[in-house]
Order: sequence, then structure tokens, then C-alpha cells
Amino acid sequence: MRVLFGLCLGLLGAGLATAADLTPYVGNFRLASGHVVSVAAWEVDPSSPHVLVCTDFLTGRIGVLSPASENEWVLPAALMSGDEEAKLRYTPGSGGAAALTWLASGKAARPADRIPIRSRELTFRSGPALLHGTLWLPAGKGPFPAVALVPAGKVGRSAAAPFTHFFLSEGYAVLAYDRRAERAGFPQYAEDAAAAVHALREQPEVNAKHVGLWGHSQGGWLALIAAARSSEIAFVIDHSGMLVPAWRQELYRLSAEALADSTPPEAVQQAVAFETLLMRVGASGDGWSEVAAQLAIRPPPAWHALVYQPDSLAQLRRIWRDDFSFDPRPEVKNVRQPVLALFGGLDRSTPIESAAHLVQAIGLNGKLQVEFFPTADHAFLEAQTGGNAEIPRLRRFVPGMFDSLRAWLGRHAR
Repeated sequence: MRVLFGLCLGLLGAGLATAADLTPYVGNFRLASGHVVSVAAWEVDPSSPHVLVCTDFLTGRIGVLSPASENEWVLPAALMSGDEEAKLRYTPGSGGAAALTWLASGKAARPADRIPIRSRELTFRSGPALLHGTLWLPAGKGPFPAVALVPAGKVGRSAAAPFTHFFLSEGYAVLAYDRRAERAGFPQYAEDAAAAVHALREQPEVNAKHVGLWGHSQGGWLALIAAARSSEIAFVIDHSGMLVPAWRQELYRLSAEALADSTPPEAVQQAVAFETLLMRVGASGDGWSEVAAQLAIRPPPAWHALVYQPDSLAQLRRIWRDDFSFDPRPEVKNVRQPVLALFGGLDRSTPIESAAHLVQAIGLNGKLQVEFFPTADHAFLEAQTGGNAEIPRLRRFVPGMFDSLRAWLGRHAR
């Protein structure tokens, strides 16, 4: 279960600024038309430097910025590639940029004023573990409705930065936190999400009756499990979250991603056959010699690059126990809170039957709203194939996504 944007590291180039260098440029900015664009420090991958990413919450346009000068940044034609489409010129102020101007060739300059937002570090406990995050607050005194962003895999608090700023633009306090350092099972990660909500409810600026969870991918179904376990959670937004056994999701992802990226079908079939063997050996403990023999083939066949390669039977058994054996469906049946679930027709990581399983688990009782976007990939970018290879060339989140979020939040999360 990969972090989708972590596959694009090689396309970001060298010499990127660190997160500390980006602080003066981060914020939400309101254009004269009234809609908001954000500039956020984004974690593309846990091992890479943060980058600045610009998101327009009206059009869904998103792009990684590159520096042109001290106070100018270039927006490319696509997410991570292409010629210059526009420049963002900052007007310095105390404590950061006071405003920015959107400059596109042949078009009138578009000034945007900075919207006041605040942030502070927040630590909280989940059992004996100490978790770390950032609490973001919109302008005003509050108390604000609030949302905690559930990490999807081995990512930090900045991995969902565009959504942090979206919720801020809608008047929500946001807690973005890092996943616990030590390895744990999925139920423990769900308990961490519930602990994040508890911590949010204790903040003086937060309305304790209106605190919910948002999660993408793995974070989506962890949010559902947390809601099934904690009545403190007021609502859940599940963004591309799978609701099938984890081993089945992994086999689907392997095949769907590879075929979407034009991997030869024979290599895909061999990779799926090998990972099916892995699942069987991980569950039973029998057959490791066959796994080891296939991993020892030299020269390595093409399908080796597609599969998980455990070092030992003990490691495989541990991964099966903690990850691939998990089935979220039994726990999700206990969810009673309002849920918005968003699924994409070009999602190559989450099987679409997850939507049907969610309906079966929760029931169409007025608390569950499922929305389907035919051209959305796993990250909810407007896609053509849904494969990883096209991600740098995509331009925007799928049309209607932010509108759906706004409308649902207005009905269920305040």
C-alpha cells in the first residue's frame, strides 16, 4: 500500500529548499473574485525535502512551485512538469508575505491578499505513545469546528497539506499529525486517530461537538475504524479509502497500477502470481523455499521491480499479521456518524467494490453519502489512465471535488 505521490521523487529535481526556508511563503490568499488559493509546504515523500505546492480551491488547479527569485515562484503547466504558466510574486510583510500577485503572460495581474491563519505545535498521547502534530487555526476567535487529518502510511503531517489549507479556508481548525514512529497494527493507528480527535476537543479554540476526521487512502478507512470505536468523533470524510481485505487491495493495486502504466501483461501476471504466493505463505508459514527461489532468479526478471520482496519468512509472517491479513469491514459496521465517501473511477489502488462494501456495512440510513468521480485517480487528480507515470503531467483535482466537500461539510460537520 504505497503513498501515491512518493513515486514521483525523481521528477522534482535537485536543490529544493527545506521546509524551514518555505515558511514565509505559506498561507491562504484571497483573490479579488473572492475565491482562495493556497501555497503550502508539501511532503511529497518522507525522505525528500518539502516543496511549495499551489492549489486553487475554485478550479482545483495544483502545481509544485519552483523559485525564480527571492520573492517570485514559477507555476508549471502541470503538477510537476511543463513550461511556465504563471509567476507568483510575493509582497513581503512582517512575519511572512502580506500578499501575492498572480502573473500570467497576456493576462491582467491578479492580486491576492493573505488570509490570517495561525499555527502551533501540539503533542498528544495515544496510550503510552507521544504523537506530534501542528494545530492550524483560521482567522477569528472561534470556537471552530475542527478536523484531524489521518496519516496514510509512512507519511508526516505535511503530506496532505493542500487539504489542511482547504479546511482552513472553510473556517475549520485542523490538526495534521505524524504517524507514530514505531511500527504498529492498523487498529493502533485507528486509536491514534481517535486520540487526535480527543486532543482537538481539549483545545480552547475548538468546538468540541464538531470535531471529525478526514483521511485519504489508508487514512480513510482508519478514520472509519476510529469512528466505530469513539463517540467523540462527530463526522468522517473517507477519501479513496479501501474497504476490502488488505491482501486483496494489494493484489488489485499491483495489477491495476502496472497495467495503467503499460507494463507488459506477462510481467504483470508473473508479479501477481508471485504476490499471491506471498500471501499464501505469509498466512500459512509454509512454502518459503519457493518464495526464496523466485527471488533468487538471476538476472532479475522485470516483474521483480513490481513486487514486495521480504528478507525472510519471519518478516513475511510479521507483514501478513500486521498488514495484509487485516479486514476493516467488520469494524466499520459500528460507524454511526455522518460519513462522506469519495471514490474515483480511475483509482488504481482502491478497488471500486469498496463503495458497495461501505454501503453494505453502514447502510443507506441518511448518514452515509457516497460520491463517484469517473475521471479521478487515487489522489483525486483529474486523470487519463490512473497510472503513476502520468501524475507529473496532471493539472488539477477532479472538477467538483471541492464543491462536494463544501456542500457536505455545510450540512453535516458544523
